[in-house]
Amino acid sequence: MDLLSFVAVPALAYLVMAAFVAIDAVVPAFPGEVAVISSGALAAAGHLNVAWAITAATLGALTGDLAVHGMSRRALPGALERFRLGRRLKAKIIRAHDHMGSTSAAAIIAARFIPLGRTTMSAAAGVAGMRRRRFGVIAFAAGLIWSSWAVGLGYVTGTVTDAPLWLQVAIGAAVGVLVGVWAGAAHTIIRTRRRMTDRARAAEAAAAGRDEPSPSRAPELVC
Repeated sequence: MDLLSFVAVPALAYLVMAAFVAIDAVVPAFPGEVAVISSGALAAAGHLNVAWAITAATLGALTGDLAVHGMSRRALPGALERFRLGRRLKAKIIRAHDHMGSTSAAAIIAARFIPLGRTTMSAAAGVAGMRRRRFGVIAFAAGLIWSSWAVGLGYVTGTVTDAPLWLQVAIGAAVGVLVGVWAGAAHTIIRTRRRMTDRARAAEAAAAGRDEPSPSRAPELVC
């Protein structure tokens, strides 16, 4: 069965795409993003509906993110504590959580566009004990923004080019990867600058504290 025959049943296509996106959270090598970009190109050709494609991709993203977060919060910490390498891995995950600033909604949304950022962030937030409700709300917003971007990317690519479907998807996926790499680099630079600024302020405060004269006793009068 070719792709066009498959999308002849749109409801099935939406379900499969949502499943691909959900699995992509657990298995990052799974082509979830490619499926979403493909849905945008197919929507441009009139085979799928943009709104339904975004809805399916958003629900799939939310399901996968919650699954990773739940496993990381409940099962993973205890499993990692059982052996030495696991404890080191747990410490690294927590450091990644602190580095990405996953308690910030903006950081979680930004990580959605970074290669492997989605899985890393969901796992780090779970290990660090971020509440499921808070994470779910932010993950939904992140999934909606990302799904709109990916479907829109495929739609624009399919609209402005007359290339075959596979080439449209390849172009859209390449643009998506480039944007993800750029977003990751920008996030790292911003976080590094903030840390350097915080350290500089702390150093200035410490230096100012050392430079303050200590109170001295008034000289006693000798009669």
